[in-house]
Amino acid sequence: MKIPPILVAGVLLAVVLAACSDGGSATPASVSPEADLTVTAEDNAFDQPTITLTAGEPTSVFFRNLDGAPHNIAIYSDDSASTSLFVGETITDDAVTYEIPALEPGEYFFRCDVHPDMVGTVVVEEA
Repeated sequence: MKIPPILVAGVLLAVVLAACSDGGSATPASVSPEADLTVTAEDNAFDQPTITLTAGEPTSVFFRNLDGAPHNIAIYSDDSASTSLFVGETITDDAVTYEIPALEPGEYFFRCDVHPDMVGTVVVEEA
């Protein structure tokens, strides 16, 4: 049986396009060239339980949300979450660059305000 050339060409085109495609993924870029560090939310957890910042310097944080649920990063003075130092925009299946203001040296608490069980520690060290 002879295969029509148009069918062969169509199959080859489909193979080439599939090989060159990113699969149509809506996953954000893995890093931001402008950011000082990257934090990712996936499977309702942060990829880093501790993030380190430099005291007295603002820090840009590229925040990637790989879940279908909304997440953010909020920094508080302690785990009572009564005094906020920074509250980032809540995003869903997206990415954002947060500008964290300069903080004093010490240890702070961070969490996702939507999912308060997603937590971590911010360590702010002298330069």
